[in-house]
Amino acid sequence: MNFQPTATQRDPLFVACGMYTFTDELRNAWQQLFENFFNLAKPTFEVDRLLNFETGESVLNSPSLWFGYTCGYPLMTRFRDLLIPINVPIFDVAGCDHTNYSSRLIVAENSQINSPRDCRGLRAVINAEDSNSGMNLLRHAVAAFNDHGTFFSEIQLSGSHLQSLTEVANHRADIAAIDCVSYRFIEDAWPELTARVRSIGFTAKTCGLPFVMPKLSASNNDLESITENLNQALSMLDDNQKHRLHLKGFEKVDIDDYQGILDLEISAQESGYPVLS
Repeated sequence: MNFQPTATQRDPLFVACGMYTFTDELRNAWQQLFENFFNLAKPTFEVDRLLNFETGESVLNSPSLWFGYTCGYPLMTRFRDLLIPINVPIFDVAGCDHTNYSSRLIVAENSQINSPRDCRGLRAVINAEDSNSGMNLLRHAVAAFNDHGTFFSEIQLSGSHLQSLTEVANHRADIAAIDCVSYRFIEDAWPELTARVRSIGFTAKTCGLPFVMPKLSASNNDLESITENLNQALSMLDDNQKHRLHLKGFEKVDIDDYQGILDLEISAQESGYPVLS
């Protein structure tokens, strides 16, 4: 593969794949996909073939990162000058449309809420303050109904989509926006949990979560080969692993494909609702 590590590179490079890894079965499926990828790519540099399943900022800032997986909102904000998108996985789940995805708006199964507007003065829970699926898309969904910059009575921070869904199921929060791909993986693993919530619709769609690479090393990489090899690696997976990942393929994207995320933020700001509150 056409890539030369920087002169200061000493440790093996690694691939980070911390999104959509809720269970050991999912982590094993991603690992097998990338085992196939490494065998096809045949990198001429030293690579740690064990995936890094962490999602923290330090992973994406690491000088040993070959490429990683992140949310589109931080890509367009705090990582805008550091990372570039390579491709986006295409998932075969409800709420996805080719390269785009949305979030499910969920409430408790026995809730009387039937639309985002019904949530005025209620409690929302988000996975992270810089999450496109959990925060940005929810903010856009209720922005038109805000009252002088406020809408909810409380915003809770859960740390994950799984925990957000759990908070709603247990009536500790009234609504959450759950990434539709995450929702499907949670439903696969914990159907008894998703049975305790109800969807009241989907949010607007934006470009899906991208695999990304540090800008400093991108010029030394054949980015198209990475996408081609990932697609071939996927075709080599056994049917059980393919089904577990709900993956149809990978498609090349660039930074402009993620402008829609900022457009939704701007729309909320123009509605007088710059902060989810």
